[in-house]
Amino acid sequence: MIKLVATDLDDTLLSKDLTVTEKNLKAIEFLKQNGIILILASGRSYPSVKKVAYDLQNFYPMITYQGALVYDPKNDRKLYGCEIKPEDAKELVRLAKDEGIHVHIYIDNIWYVEVMNEKTEYYKNLTKLEPHRVENFLEFIDRPVTKVLFFDEHERLKALKERLPKDFSKKFNIMFSKPFFLEFTDINVSKGNALKFLTEYYDLKREEVMAIGDGDNDISMIEYAGVGVAVGNATESLKSAANFVVVSCDESGFAEAIEKVFNVHF
Repeated sequence: MIKLVATDLDDTLLSKDLTVTEKNLKAIEFLKQNGIILILASGRSYPSVKKVAYDLQNFYPMITYQGALVYDPKNDRKLYGCEIKPEDAKELVRLAKDEGIHVHIYIDNIWYVEVMNEKTEYYKNLTKLEPHRVENFLEFIDRPVTKVLFFDEHERLKALKERLPKDFSKKFNIMFSKPFFLEFTDINVSKGNALKFLTEYYDLKREEVMAIGDGDNDISMIEYAGVGVAVGNATESLKSAANFVVVSCDESGFAEAIEKVFNVHF
């Protein structure tokens, strides 16, 4: 029996317009009424995920920054963490500067940028967070960095990813969270590892866990969970890893997944 459901946010639980459908809200209410743990698992920062959690009145621990940090929103306590060393983060910043790519970093749950432009504005609207501007990342970074994000056209980022130095694959977990977001976290970071931590935190078995997602950054948790589900708009890689595929996020795929697994109808 499933006792914990982990779901990605953007393009999974949330529709393309960043809202939650009425049917998905009914599915969330069903989980609450039946004591099923709902874990929000996102590449977003903790403050951004916490906003969504409070809107949904869901106060279970949450997986943030692709699995780099797990927080309890009731008291803002960090339950689990895995971050990038300062010198490694600077190496990524140098690469972005050399390539002329827009870069963001997160340190201690604060989003930092060097320049304010249309990309910054887009990200601000997506996450509902305020950017903090600093003059020079290379001088500013002096402590562990949770996440480094490259923001550019997909083809450009894809080409860059293919020619990254070989040692990067030993230091960083590198993945697209959206076609235009290439994200770098510590090599040991994944939503799957964070979900494993929470499964043990709640003294559950993998067979009692369900995970729903759309992107390649969700594959690790889809593979870890006893039941892995892909929404219809998911990448082909994720669909291949999933136990079954439901309709798209805009068609309430999250709710359909809950209906199928719990044999209910909303």
